Amino acid sequence: MKKIIIIVLILLAGGIIGYLIPTNVDSVDQELIVGNSFENLNTDEMYQQIIENRDFAIAQAKANGDYRCCISPDCTMCYMEANQWNNHQAGTCACDDFIAKGEDPCPQCKKGLVVDTGTSCQITSRECDISN
Repeated sequence: MKKIIIIVLILLAGGIIGYLIPTNVDSVDQELIVGNSFENLNTDEMYQQIIENRDFAIAQAKANGDYRCCISPDCTMCYMEANQWNNHQAGTCACDDFIAKGEDPCPQCKKGLVVDTGTSCQITSRECDISN
């Protein structure tokens, strides 16, 4: 009987300890534990993190077919704000559709279409022809 009580006490103690010590820490909690939260970054690091997150989000939108930009690297204006070039839906870009219709794309894309601006035009619409 004494052995059963000891085993029960050990199991209870293990359960209590297991409850008090988390075993699976998600990535957000992990960042807080090691001190890499956004709030702890200096302004340069914050800026870089924002740019990296924005670029990742644009790549995801492009992979989903929601971002049809006409320049490389992709414009960021259409992603960051709702405007006429993304049909008033931030996070999307339809500049290649505008070019295909003979209309002006967003200012970033329009600048990218001009020769010698440091960006290259890569039209993604099949029916788009900028030689007109």
